[in-house]
Amino acid sequence: MENYNNFNESESEIDIKQLLSRYLHKWYIFLIFLGLTLLSAFFYLRYTPKVYEVSSVILIKDEEKGLAAGNEILKDLELLSGNKIVENEMEIFRARSLMKSVVESLRLNIQYFKKSTPIDIDLYKKSPVWVQIDQISQDAYKNKYTVKILDNNKFELRQNQILLGHFTFGQLVKSKELGRIRVFPNKQWLKVDEEVIVVFHEISQLMEDNLKKLDVSLLNQKSTVLKLSYEETLPERGRDVLKKLHEVYTLAALSDKNVEASNTLRFIDDRLRLISTELTDVEKDVETYKSSAGFTDISAEADLFLEKVKETDTKLNEVDIHIKILESVEKFLNTPGSNLTAVNSMVDDPVLMNLIKNLAELDIQKEKLLKTVQPNNPMLETVNSQIVNTKQAIRENIVNQKRSLSISRTALSSLNKGIESSIRSIPKKEREFVAIKRQQGIKESLYLLLLKKKEETAISYASTVADSRLIDEAFVKPIPVRPKTFVIFLIAVVLGFVLPILLINLMNLLNDRISSRQELDRKLSEIPVLGEVSQKPKKLSGPLLDTNSKHFIVEQFRILRTNIQFLINSEKRNHKILMTSSISGEGKSFVSLNLSSSLAAAGNRVLLVNLDIRKPKLHEYLNLPNDVGIVNYLIGKSDIESLILSTPQENLSFVSSGPIPPNPAELISNGRFAKFLENVEDKFDYIFIDCSPSGLVTDAQLLAPLCDATIFLVRHNYTPKVALNALKGLYKNSKFPSLTVVYNGLDSSAGYGYGYGYGYGYGYGYYDDESNTNFLNRMFKKFSK
Repeated sequence: MENYNNFNESESEIDIKQLLSRYLHKWYIFLIFLGLTLLSAFFYLRYTPKVYEVSSVILIKDEEKGLAAGNEILKDLELLSGNKIVENEMEIFRARSLMKSVVESLRLNIQYFKKSTPIDIDLYKKSPVWVQIDQISQDAYKNKYTVKILDNNKFELRQNQILLGHFTFGQLVKSKELGRIRVFPNKQWLKVDEEVIVVFHEISQLMEDNLKKLDVSLLNQKSTVLKLSYEETLPERGRDVLKKLHEVYTLAALSDKNVEASNTLRFIDDRLRLISTELTDVEKDVETYKSSAGFTDISAEADLFLEKVKETDTKLNEVDIHIKILESVEKFLNTPGSNLTAVNSMVDDPVLMNLIKNLAELDIQKEKLLKTVQPNNPMLETVNSQIVNTKQAIRENIVNQKRSLSISRTALSSLNKGIESSIRSIPKKEREFVAIKRQQGIKESLYLLLLKKKEETAISYASTVADSRLIDEAFVKPIPVRPKTFVIFLIAVVLGFVLPILLINLMNLLNDRISSRQELDRKLSEIPVLGEVSQKPKKLSGPLLDTNSKHFIVEQFRILRTNIQFLINSEKRNHKILMTSSISGEGKSFVSLNLSSSLAAAGNRVLLVNLDIRKPKLHEYLNLPNDVGIVNYLIGKSDIESLILSTPQENLSFVSSGPIPPNPAELISNGRFAKFLENVEDKFDYIFIDCSPSGLVTDAQLLAPLCDATIFLVRHNYTPKVALNALKGLYKNSKFPSLTVVYNGLDSSAGYGYGYGYGYGYGYGYYDDESNTNFLNRMFKKFSK
């Protein structure tokens, strides 16, 4: 059988209309939620402290850039990398030790507030009092303390609301819950009777919170310029934190350099004291020998040998010094915790100097990383690997140099022996003097070398500068980074629309009633839908509608009247139509009355029989008596002529139900109603039988064989979805002849269904006096009410 639709719209268009109508019908929910979300956004912005971003720019000097060819060897060994140095400095800025120094220096672990509405005012640098902690208790972090200034010398201290006592400024305050503190006045802001709220924070927790606010990033991947950003509710405090952080970082870097220089000076001083003593002894030997020998000069030949011996001994001494320095380097290398920078200035080989310098830098990086990362951190493991490789390179370099120096020493020793054999020809006194003079020359050369290195190191120590330079001092962006007013209101508007949509969808999911024509078609895809009937507007009085009206609901019944022609056999003169539903209250009596009236208005002779003898209503709709009706005929106490009543509608007759019997099903099935139909079918074109709901009693199934067609009422937002399963079973088992469905009770203002019941324009002059305006105008009119 054909599924009767009055408009051939595309499925996608129907879905869009249905979707929009579902939400626009509940516009007031959107309005309520939008108002609530905007109000929430307003209060959130009103009571949430504004967070500002404070930034500064710092240049990190990369000393490795610009090194000569000697640096290429280290680059090949992957021992140097400028980027790694900058990344290490970034991690150092995030170190807990630096932030701890900042917190302690600025005394950020103690906050001062002034009571205010809606939130307390932070008195950073404006507090009339300040607190010095001698010892703090753990319980102090859980409480708030109020200092009330009594006069210029005294104050009152409370823990929450508990009075701890009256004290003098500077007096030691002792408490088990608080610890030991002293309170001092700040005369610049001191006011009598003013109350200050003091809050203590754990330094460790405050340190972690501040690190979360700090961000260190590279302005450019190819540069060594860092941007330090810090988020704070008080811009002044943010500027102080960044300024102090840079100071602490600079002092730490200078301290590392000064330790290196001081270690070198200490090593040189120790060597100078030893060489100075030895040189003094040799000079005394020269003086003593000259006095005892009784001469002031030696022969020209002796002078020549002496110069040669001195030159050879000097070279031999230099070789010995280099060997000793290499042995010292090797000893320091094998001693854990030793600082090789102390002997680096004594090394002449450029490769070894760079290796020792790089090892010292790697040790510094390792110490810094140990303060900031875990022992198994990949960056720390990389530095450890580089340290091992560098030490191995140093050892190999020392072995190679010692081998080369040993060869030189052997050659010089051979040369020295030759000269000494020549010196043996010199008189004994002169030979003895040359030996003493040799020792003096060696000690003088070594002493002068150490003095030179000491001066160089002292100059370096005095001219130590930081490896960073502040380019831009801390500045505050005028616009808060949080909360963002535009974003908050945008989120509020989005939630104002999203939350109602979710709520409406949830209501639809939880709704166990038929809520749309699409849902009806989907669940009853095999059963044809005869049409739709909207809710009766309140302005229309009475259940019986005026068939001459141009109202859209009257036109809907005309459409049903037309569609009935496809439902019945046109060759028959008389048509018996059964009207039923699943449950009571679905509008069965209203639809049967007005559909019968519409058929009668078209010139058909129509008889409406109220066979809902359990709960009759039609007689009330027609203002007709119900003393005698079909029940009287079924029990054999009345004839047919006395049952048929005339109605206000021309061509429409009515048979009332009569008194309610105790056994309705037995009366309907006793066979007398079939005889009733045989007697009246020649007098009428249509006989409408309004029966009890089929989902509750069997009356409808008993009457079905006597009828030509069945109209089943389904009411919008009233008929349970489970009732459709029973309806599908009745259709599949052919319990009712020519079964069709009428979708009743649609809300015309909601736009449910397919729209052909109202707002139509077929050219016949039918219209609805409320639907002649567009949907938005109707919504505005409803809202204005």
